Amino acid sequence: MSIDTDLFRRLLAGVNEQGRSPDGWTRAPWTDELRAAERLVIEAADGMDWEYDAAGNLWITDPAAPADGLVVTGSHLDTVPKGGAFDGALGVVGGLVAVLALRAAGVPGAERLAVISFADEEGSRFNTPCFGSRTMVGTFGDEVADMRDRDGISIREAGPKDPTAAAGLHRRIGAYYEIHVEQGLALDPADVTLGIATRLSARGRWEWTVQGEANHAGTTPMAGRRDALVRAAEFVLAVQRTALAHPGAVGTVGRLAPWPGGTNVIPGRVTGTLDVRALDNPTRDAVIRSLLEAFPDIEIEHRSTDDAAIFDAGLIADLHASAAELGVSSMDLPSYAGHDAGTLALAGVPSVMVFTRSPNGISHNPAEHSDEDVCLAAVEVLAAAMARRLA
Repeated sequence: MSIDTDLFRRLLAGVNEQGRSPDGWTRAPWTDELRAAERLVIEAADGMDWEYDAAGNLWITDPAAPADGLVVTGSHLDTVPKGGAFDGALGVVGGLVAVLALRAAGVPGAERLAVISFADEEGSRFNTPCFGSRTMVGTFGDEVADMRDRDGISIREAGPKDPTAAAGLHRRIGAYYEIHVEQGLALDPADVTLGIATRLSARGRWEWTVQGEANHAGTTPMAGRRDALVRAAEFVLAVQRTALAHPGAVGTVGRLAPWPGGTNVIPGRVTGTLDVRALDNPTRDAVIRSLLEAFPDIEIEHRSTDDAAIFDAGLIADLHASAAELGVSSMDLPSYAGHDAGTLALAGVPSVMVFTRSPNGISHNPAEHSDEDVCLAAVEVLAAAMARRLA
């Protein structure tokens, strides 16, 4: 079986011409830039059918694809604003190249092979991470279609009108594989090419509000001020301390918005976000519980929760075995990021991820990178592992 390295190179480059700027790549969901990238993938899927489901997920399947038991690979083509060239795109391009190689080799059962490019995985436009896969498995209801971006445009206006009609489509998938650039720096120091994901971390997102009193910055004495930003700063530092006190946990305040925002006005209100992650659910929950107890005066509202997703042991073993046969080094690697593979795993779909070594560990940034030979090794290992699953 031979991987078309030229196709991989051309398709990844073509996809990454879409939404490119000097500051990075931006392909928001349901935009011209994203549609252009999807068209390139569709055009490369020689001999295969394609369609968008009701949630906007792009399915590429065999003309004789069965109703279920599909052996699927993929990822997403949307990006964070000013993101990198690999996150998402590598999984879709590499997955398609692997599937086309298996089909060209005449592997028995090739009609079960499929590629999915999930809609709005990053969630950066509508605050709806893993929109396509969550809608597919039913964890997002119809109300999600009314979420609006900063311009006031809703998902229903920008893209799918009735996304929940896609609910249940995950039952078509018998196994799901996803290639992704490494998000962190574990493989390069260990001189290992691929990381086979064992699990995704438990995650939670909250929004919080501190109330104070806006007043004149010059005429209000320091004593007696009710500066909401000072209390917010105490909360941010507490997030740091609390996460450090729980081994394996991470906590991030990614956004702060003081009101009214004048340079000569004491902030009367501050809103912010909180992201807490850990490799297991109890540790994640302990971090947020500690913060709630320590700051009863701060309104902390839950936005979303993802429990730890455990990947399929059989798929993990197949990937390691395929890597060994091809002379590619691999190691187990848990991940703290969220991915469509985790959504599917939590819904009972046997799933797994393959991380490609990153020399700098940077992600969601134009500097994210994985060498071409590493990416191609991942495609070869993926194809070999999918062939095992078809056997």
